[in-house]
Amino acid sequence: MHRLFFVPLLLGALPAFAAPVFEHAPPPNAVPGHDLTVTAGIDSPGGVFDPYLWYRAAGARSFRKISLKRGANGKYSATIPGAEIKGDIEYYLQAFDAADLAEATWSSRKAPFLLRAKEPAKPGMLTVRADPEGATIDLDGAAVGKSPWTGPVSPGPHTLTVSKPGYEPLQVGVTMAEGVDVSLPVPMRKLAVAAPPPPKEKPAPAPEKPKEAQWVDFITSQNNEEFGVEARGTNGIARCGSWVQVGLSCRLQLAPGKTHLVITRAMDLTRDLTIPAGRSEARLSRGAGPLPIILGALLIGGGAGSFFYFKHQADNAVPVDKIATWQYAASGGAAAVGLGLVLYGILSTDSIDLRQLSESR
Repeated sequence: MHRLFFVPLLLGALPAFAAPVFEHAPPPNAVPGHDLTVTAGIDSPGGVFDPYLWYRAAGARSFRKISLKRGANGKYSATIPGAEIKGDIEYYLQAFDAADLAEATWSSRKAPFLLRAKEPAKPGMLTVRADPEGATIDLDGAAVGKSPWTGPVSPGPHTLTVSKPGYEPLQVGVTMAEGVDVSLPVPMRKLAVAAPPPPKEKPAPAPEKPKEAQWVDFITSQNNEEFGVEARGTNGIARCGSWVQVGLSCRLQLAPGKTHLVITRAMDLTRDLTIPAGRSEARLSRGAGPLPIILGALLIGGGAGSFFYFKHQADNAVPVDKIATWQYAASGGAAAVGLGLVLYGILSTDSIDLRQLSESR
């Protein structure tokens, strides 16, 4: 039997390729400068694989491609950017079957679909002649010039406003047709001048109430500390004539409102405070400074060092011993006290505590 006899049988045994099927209606036209969205339905027995929109400017040599994305409605779509649409567009669609990679196209690379560009609407020329001349012309809310004025206007309805000092403003609706010139005369009417009303007598202004002055006592409860106080407010500058210390306060007469305080000698502190009406007391407190932080760091280091020393002695003892309870307590206590001193030094800052006193005091 001749071996060519088996060729048809082998060909019949091969699986049939199932290419995708497109359902697509082209857009009516392309508008230069506007995005163009192309939508298509694609169905394939093995699933749709790599769907693309290939496009180019009509007559160009090469194509560009954009992936067709599946939407919620099962349709595939891609958008050509408006910046790439200058005129007519040629395009075709391409997809593969996911099971056997059978290819199908809507239109083709050799004969792409030609989508014509829609010509932009031709504007008409609008001429506005106001009587009298020199009136301001507003078109759709934007000033375009003075009367007489002539300019291009796109087809469709527009609102024209003509205004001039001493005349009633006039608003006119005008509908422009494509490519049609329109001349619009606008007679204006003078405003009726009414007699000015007699001037109203202004009431005499109420006398301004002077700001109430009150006392502010500056005190401290810190022994062996002296504070200098200077207050700068609306009434000028006030200074304490002596140092503020335990048992010796300073009283300044300050107006209510914002006051800038400068504290010197024991601490260097400036702060803006709002002085309330009535009597007030300002308590001055100096922060701990760097000494607690330094001592705390030394104690933490000493506690950690003693712990490692005790541990080394216990590990090298014969037989090996454990760290005694008093050694744990000594090392841990030193570290805890050191940590407390460090936190105290960090949180303790220079401060002014201002509080209002009752009238009976």
